[in-house]
Amino acid sequence: MKKYLALITLLVLTSCANANESKIYNRAAPLVEQEKIHNPGRFLTAFERSGLGPMLQQIPAHGQGMLMASWTPSANPASSPTFVILHGGSGVGSMHIKMAHDFRREYNANVLILDSHWSRGRRSNVGPDYRTYSRMISATDRVYDLLAAGQWLAQTGVDSKQVYPVGESQGGMVVMRAFTDGTAFANDVRRHFAKGIVLWPACQWWDSDHTRAHPVGPYHSPVIVFSGGKDYGSPITECPAHRQAQQHIHWEEATHAWMIATHGPFEPREDGNCGAKSERSNRTFDICYSESRTQETWRLVRSFIQ
Repeated sequence: MKKYLALITLLVLTSCANANESKIYNRAAPLVEQEKIHNPGRFLTAFERSGLGPMLQQIPAHGQGMLMASWTPSANPASSPTFVILHGGSGVGSMHIKMAHDFRREYNANVLILDSHWSRGRRSNVGPDYRTYSRMISATDRVYDLLAAGQWLAQTGVDSKQVYPVGESQGGMVVMRAFTDGTAFANDVRRHFAKGIVLWPACQWWDSDHTRAHPVGPYHSPVIVFSGGKDYGSPITECPAHRQAQQHIHWEEATHAWMIATHGPFEPREDGNCGAKSERSNRTFDICYSESRTQETWRLVRSFIQ
């Protein structure tokens, strides 16, 4: 009798979890039609001009519209690793194009750059853009975008055992939330993604009204987290779930977004350049590109996914 009661309780809890998670996604900022997407101007052509696939509305998102993404398969997609790049709160930028080329050069990989903002008619999730909307696009909302990408990738024939989401800043929080065990979406994430890669995560406020109801960690699959001691915009101390990752790499001298491409998608990155800035609580902080830390990150990622 106790076994039956336990089974009924489990079924009820699972149903409630699924209902709650579905409600969360339904309340997310809706995807928009093509004529209403955010237009980044000439930057939209940078993907093809740099040798990547075009940024197009091409990924069906649970019947709610089409997500924009740039898809660049390798010469042998089925046997190559696949990296899904998840941008931060500032949206897709030159850094993500550079990261995509890093993945292609270092791992001969398939690369998907997934957008969550332009597809909803927004430029970003921060600053004036954040204040424009009554509800931000949360990390939990974006887990469902990631799942949509995983389902789409499965139809392209890539090996799900070699698909790795790589999230930076808020995107890092997305990976941590996606890989958290015990959620309604945990099994689907496990089905489509092998391991998670988290870069300089922003954890404190990116989940709006969902944070307390949906804690992060422990993880159902391996996760590696990278952080910097000079990341004053989103210090790792605000992200205690990093302690539950399989690996945590911390470099005291590194800033937020140490892969930043200050000179745009076509010019070489400049080691030590701190031309980019971030703001928090009316304070401005440097964001500096580090060639050595970028190369070390990719070396450690190689070991992690093997």
